[in-house]
Amino acid sequence: MRADGRQYRVLLVVACVTAIASRGVGAALPGLTDALIHPPPATGPLAYNSFVPPVTQGASYVDPVFGTTVRQLTTDHVNDNIYARNMWWNADETRYLHFSKVIEVATGRVTHTGIPLGTSSADVGFDPVDSNVLYYLSGNQIRKVTLQAGGTWTDTLYFTAPAPLQTLGGTLNWLDASGRYMLVRYGVEPSVYLYDRQNLGAGPYANPLNGTNTIGADHYIGITPDGQYLVGYQAGVGVKGHAGVSWKINHATRAIAPAPTIFWSLCGDHGSFLSGSDGRNYMITFNCYDAPEVWRVDITNNANGLSAVQQKALPNNRRLLTLTWNDTGHVTTVARGPLQDWAFLATEDGTDTFHSGRVDANGNVTPWTGYRQEIIAINVLTGEVGRLAHHRSRSILQDYFASPRLSASWGGKVVGFASNFNRNGVNDIYMIPLSATFFPASISPTVPSQRSK
Repeated sequence: MRADGRQYRVLLVVACVTAIASRGVGAALPGLTDALIHPPPATGPLAYNSFVPPVTQGASYVDPVFGTTVRQLTTDHVNDNIYARNMWWNADETRYLHFSKVIEVATGRVTHTGIPLGTSSADVGFDPVDSNVLYYLSGNQIRKVTLQAGGTWTDTLYFTAPAPLQTLGGTLNWLDASGRYMLVRYGVEPSVYLYDRQNLGAGPYANPLNGTNTIGADHYIGITPDGQYLVGYQAGVGVKGHAGVSWKINHATRAIAPAPTIFWSLCGDHGSFLSGSDGRNYMITFNCYDAPEVWRVDITNNANGLSAVQQKALPNNRRLLTLTWNDTGHVTTVARGPLQDWAFLATEDGTDTFHSGRVDANGNVTPWTGYRQEIIAINVLTGEVGRLAHHRSRSILQDYFASPRLSASWGGKVVGFASNFNRNGVNDIYMIPLSATFFPASISPTVPSQRSK
């Protein structure tokens, strides 16, 4: 579930190197790979309770625990609707849509301003193929914005629906990673329609979805990166009262499955969907029913009516991490390319409040636990883990928008997350350059020579 609104928070952007084979060892990925407790420093220039990045575009610091370089990207303190979907980033992963501004990721330079947000700012997003195109909803139209040189842009009609367009929940992509298939919502129920963009004149696929118990229940619907399933979260079913659901798409007959498959119901709807290199589709999500865990869940399994033990034992389901009962989190996933098997997790501990903690004998914050308040990369097929940064967002239970919601770019070169950086009501954007070829940088990140599993 996401919430739309103008609340203050910090967006931290982590740029991920492209040279990692999706199923091989990620030797180029920075950060730590062990399972030890790594608290942030309580003293010194980067102390957890006092350090604030300088309000200077392009300024940087090196994370004192994980060794990655964090650079200032923006200083405008403006809200943004970041969440799990990839559509916040353009096709070549060099631009980010920061509310109504387009930002050049490598430099933090604002290249375009005044981008229309339409009737649902959470549903504005970039085309996955054309790096200069993004879309917004306006009445019954999808409008196409084409970025031009010199900070200019054009605004043209792309698609007209027979009724006013509605949000899909602002959580998942409404375009698949190839850009061919498009999901829209309009009119009375059933209101969620699938279109083939190569043949819009043929109309929508058969069996549109009813959004009442998904989007209408403060959940969402989207499309998997490979364009083979519609997916979402549904209220009123499962052991926790809501569940992950999927609908197989038959492109040959141009039809959506007439009924959903209920595949997981052990926690809420925080999660993201991934089309793996093994040909399967997964949701990366949580178990908060009988243990504080992160799971890879096969979306084709039928978990309807099953107990927690039975659901976890279904084919291709795998526990990825065990956290503590204080931890919640958000997830985003890579949509395509050599990093398609990677997900990113932000762990969130609401007991970590502003200026809390004590100094231990080593000058670090205590008490602390493993994986607490971290951004973590996970290869969902191999189980490989890379611990990238402390997000430094505090008192998240006081303000939903302080929670470090994540969004990976289409190919995983960039992953962003929100943070208040131990400041109440402040929003800035940061980035971590991990590839000199993609993000020219004066400071190279620390890269471990070997990764553990």
